[in-house]
Amino acid sequence: MNEYREIEVSALHPKIGGKLDGIDLQENISDEVREKIHEQWMRFMVLVFPNQAISDEQHIAFGRKFGELEVHPSVAHRSSRNKEIYRVSNVDEAGEIIPQETASWQYLNLTWLWHTDSSFRQIPSLGSILHGIETTRSGGNTLFANLCESYEALSDSQKSEIQDLWVIHDHDYILSLSPELSKIPEKGDYTPMPQVRHPLVRIHPVTQRKSIFISPHTMVGIEGMSEKDGRGLLDELIEHATQEKFVYKHQWQNDDIVMWDNRCTMHCVEPYDNTTTRRIMHRVTIVGEEKPIPG
Repeated sequence: MNEYREIEVSALHPKIGGKLDGIDLQENISDEVREKIHEQWMRFMVLVFPNQAISDEQHIAFGRKFGELEVHPSVAHRSSRNKEIYRVSNVDEAGEIIPQETASWQYLNLTWLWHTDSSFRQIPSLGSILHGIETTRSGGNTLFANLCESYEALSDSQKSEIQDLWVIHDHDYILSLSPELSKIPEKGDYTPMPQVRHPLVRIHPVTQRKSIFISPHTMVGIEGMSEKDGRGLLDELIEHATQEKFVYKHQWQNDDIVMWDNRCTMHCVEPYDNTTTRRIMHRVTIVGEEKPIPG
């Protein structure tokens, strides 16, 4: 059987998101299938693989087809068995819902903010692959924004205004966005991460498309601008980029695998009652290959 020909591709949104059927991620995919996936990934930015009841080890093996895998700075959210697995879960490894007064529960709530994974690193991540193990029926959907299309929709004057600007990103800024987490003296065990600066406009190294590089939960401000003016401009760009016409909403089913390109998208989770509703998601994050290319 020619695996390549068995793959069915369908669009999920006019601007972003595609679904791939006919692939079994429990198997070690061939180089031919890997190239087919990569081709569609560059086209759609977000790919959905339904009905993939994979183990964490198979998840890691699939991720490694596209690069080395990160270890997240938040120790509490790493799997105890596989350090590459980041547990985006309000349920601990013993199967109990995490108490809401804990730092790890408060940290998880910050995924409800728009963000790009690992934007706080000198070399941000290339992409992420998320496995929906125990998903929700009310809330808990994931929204993905196409940052290339939102850049292209800016006016010429807006593009000129942001062309050469640089943004300061800081992992600790994430923690400051939670009033509850800010009050907790012990915020958990984190690998220290210094501030970094990234261009506000970046060029995708594969597609060569320009995009707005925004990640609201790590952006401290714009270099060389006052806090007020910088924050005002960033907020305008966030509002622009998250318009419905640029956003695909993924409504999770158990054992969906969703793979996205962090170099041209951002995402957030729709709020849900995470004091009583269980949601277990495992993620691997692909290490970036180079610093963002200024646009």
